[in-house]
Amino acid sequence: MLPEFIEIAAVIYLTIGILILLLGVLIFRENPNRRINRVTGIMMFLAALAPIMGAFGLLIKNVSAASEVDLSILNRIYLIWEFFFPQLLLFSLIFPKENRFIRTHPKITLLIFLPHFLHFIIALLFRSPESIMSLIAYAESQLTTVLQPLLIIVNLAISLLSSFYEFHSGIFAFINLLYVLLAIFIMHQGYREFESPLQRKQIGLVLWGIRVSVGLYAITFLLPKVTPLHVGEGLNYLLTILALIIGPGSIALAIIKHQFLDIRLIIRRGIIFSVISGLLVGIYLLIYGQAKRLVNVVFGIDLPIVEILFLILAMIFFQPILSSIEETIEKFFIGGRSKSRDILNTLSHEILHLIDIDALKNKIVNTLSEELQLENVKILLKSKQNRLILDCKRGESVDYMEIPGSSDFISVMGAIDDPVKSNDIYPRISDENELSKIRELKATIFIPLKHHQELSGVLCIGKKLSGSKFTTEDITMFKLLADQMAIALENIELYEEKLEKQRIDEEISVSREIQRMLLPHHIPQGRNFEISAINISSKEVGGDYYDFIETGSHFVGISIGDISGKGIPGAILMSNLQATFRATAPYSTSPAEVMTRVNNQITSTTSSEKFATFFYGVLDSDTLTFTYANAGHNFPILRKSTGETHFLKKSDLVIGIVKDTAYQDSRIHFEPGDVLVLYTDGITEAINLTNDEFGEQHLIEIINNTILNSAEELRNRIYESVQQFTTGRSQYDDMTLIVLRIMG
Repeated sequence: MLPEFIEIAAVIYLTIGILILLLGVLIFRENPNRRINRVTGIMMFLAALAPIMGAFGLLIKNVSAASEVDLSILNRIYLIWEFFFPQLLLFSLIFPKENRFIRTHPKITLLIFLPHFLHFIIALLFRSPESIMSLIAYAESQLTTVLQPLLIIVNLAISLLSSFYEFHSGIFAFINLLYVLLAIFIMHQGYREFESPLQRKQIGLVLWGIRVSVGLYAITFLLPKVTPLHVGEGLNYLLTILALIIGPGSIALAIIKHQFLDIRLIIRRGIIFSVISGLLVGIYLLIYGQAKRLVNVVFGIDLPIVEILFLILAMIFFQPILSSIEETIEKFFIGGRSKSRDILNTLSHEILHLIDIDALKNKIVNTLSEELQLENVKILLKSKQNRLILDCKRGESVDYMEIPGSSDFISVMGAIDDPVKSNDIYPRISDENELSKIRELKATIFIPLKHHQELSGVLCIGKKLSGSKFTTEDITMFKLLADQMAIALENIELYEEKLEKQRIDEEISVSREIQRMLLPHHIPQGRNFEISAINISSKEVGGDYYDFIETGSHFVGISIGDISGKGIPGAILMSNLQATFRATAPYSTSPAEVMTRVNNQITSTTSSEKFATFFYGVLDSDTLTFTYANAGHNFPILRKSTGETHFLKKSDLVIGIVKDTAYQDSRIHFEPGDVLVLYTDGITEAINLTNDEFGEQHLIEIINNTILNSAEELRNRIYESVQQFTTGRSQYDDMTLIVLRIMG
């Protein structure tokens, strides 16, 4: 092998080794209290020893070719890097998932290192099998005749040790290969247990890198010692360099790209900077060495100008090139932003456009769980009853929890504005049952969701799967996200209120249309009577009903009612009432009989909460008699031609409550000039701006003070009076009015 090629290989080895060593130090220093950081850092340190010591070995070997230098001691010390293989096996036992047995018995892992420890001690003490066998002569000279039996045992042990030493290289190549295969198998089994996409990316990348790296190393160094396989020296260097780049490189890439080991952004950037700097230094040394050799070949002398020229070039171009490459790689890998900022930006944009509570909760829970690798994320939302409710579906199960409004937890969370650790919350909860319920959330951090200083929920953050602590950056992100969530919750609440209002408006519109269709389009008139009617719908449909039935040549049925309930249910009840009434009234001149049939039908087809007040009277226009029955409706007002006014006060139970209720007919006789006014409570209970009711007495005064020229005139006078009384105040019930006037 050419000396210059050995120098190039040495520079590459040294550069890669220093980068691996630096990566291991960064991983270890990031969180030395975490076992995974310690094990990974030490593994990277041992991996770095191989190229670093190999680089020095190549340089010393190149020098020793021209001089007699004993390299045996260096070769024996070099074996210390083989502790990498048991360290790799230990790494597989805690990554991606820590073995339960190892967790409970951590000292048992020392046994993994025992073969390599003995191997290193023996190799360090003895330089060859012959040096071991020399112990036999020494033992024979020291042991007396009495101890000759012991000498046989000692000689046997030394001989076995000598044989082991002679073949130790092949034996430990096999052991190292076994460790590698076992580590890959264990890591692969652990990888299959994870479902999180981010974790699978992390583990998959690291596992792929280790497989390829140790595979290349096995081809280069291990297999030739246990099989007839032979690798050329040039290919040996190439495969070794690839193994050194791919293995640690996959870990570095997993840290930078997928936040492996939960390494902070500043450390990830430090890794990028260090890698780029190391590569540039290595390239610089290679170019410098070749340029210097070329000048020496051409001119035959060493020119100092080469060092000066390369120093000037480094000062001019090193920093700009470094900055440009660093910026490009950082943009490609981490986009120039922290993971927390990415999560916050993504969620802030998406959750403010969500209009469904469940979609909001799922988005928050899934994103935080996967991106930050959290054990659990739960969201408690405040209900209209001032309770905190946890209601979420996970697979086939549903998590449900309810915390009453009087709880200490709600009081504490309502009094704080920032994220708080669970250990600071627990001591402030006095009730043991409540404390037990809060502990079931398995939260490490609680974040209040508040908008306009009003608590709307609590975001509960579990611990990280990696076991690392939350950073200041994480806490800030949680706080900002909580503010965004509170706004999103308010937006959803406003949207739901808008939908509810829209639904009610549509229901009212449909109800009004149904009511309009059910009301009569023709008002009966006779030679000795006239009828005028009006129905004014309010914003809230109350379900007023009136109708007229003409039977025979001189019977006119007049009905008026008020349906309980509003909206579509009230309209349906009204349609049921009308259908039954119209099916029954034409065949009977007895209002009580009609009322009984209507009541039985309503009672049979609706619940007891659905009822109606109803008044039905039949006018015999030949005899001017008026027969009526009242089911709880407002008492009609009768004004006699003499000026006397009184109510028709006979009444029975409202319809729709009790089946087979007995209703009674009552009869009065009209005189020319008499007026009967029928109305619903929308008239008498109409209110003004000072919350005063229009009232029955006010209605009687209008009836008494109106000069009667027609039924329509009185109807208009009453309606105008009500409108004037309620000016500026919306009414919440329908107003229905019927005026019957007997003409002289």
